[in-house]
Amino acid sequence: MGDVFFDATVWRKALAQRLGGEGVAIDYPTLCRRWEAKLVDVYLGRREYWDAFREFLGDLGLDEARAAKVLAFARETAAAVENRVPFDGVAETLARLKAAGLRLAVLSDTESREPRVRQRLAQLGIEAHFDAVVSSVDIGHVKPEREAFAAALARLGVPAAETLFVSHDGDELQGAKRAGLTTVAYNYSEPVPADHHIRHFSELLGLAGAAGRGEQEAG
Repeated sequence: MGDVFFDATVWRKALAQRLGGEGVAIDYPTLCRRWEAKLVDVYLGRREYWDAFREFLGDLGLDEARAAKVLAFARETAAAVENRVPFDGVAETLARLKAAGLRLAVLSDTESREPRVRQRLAQLGIEAHFDAVVSSVDIGHVKPEREAFAAALARLGVPAAETLFVSHDGDELQGAKRAGLTTVAYNYSEPVPADHHIRHFSELLGLAGAAGRGEQEAG
């Protein structure tokens, strides 16, 4: 959900700055890649989030005292940014897609099971729009594995060839393409492969053919 529905970079950027203050030489893209790799076991329910984070700090060469300070900072910052604000146009676009009769799903790599993911979507004011919410920890697969996309398609009851997959991540987009979905890159920070690239979330209406249908149904 992060970086598609809301800005998920706040915590990571704050962490990168704090690590620099502790003498860790790591740029933001490298930090993201290394931390995401560590999260795979978390997303599959094999370990706890903050245990993985402690190991990550050790991998970066922080001694116990400095790691403890960064861990405390990370927990405080994560709590402070828990209340997310959706990107401009997200709520309105999802409502119009739903009104046009399209089926919508969230495929989330997360340590949380479906009820908690739905709770987070509700906090964003968009949970009611989704026909399916598929969590990695529930299905035992993460993106870009083909099985993750297959699970979401099965829950929706739609074929891959008739499905748009929206992401900011190049690996996820390539995995979706291999699984037969049409890919849409959104909120991407560097060139990523996709069938379509959009700058505003509302552009999905045109790609899904929902703009006209939504207006007709609303009228």
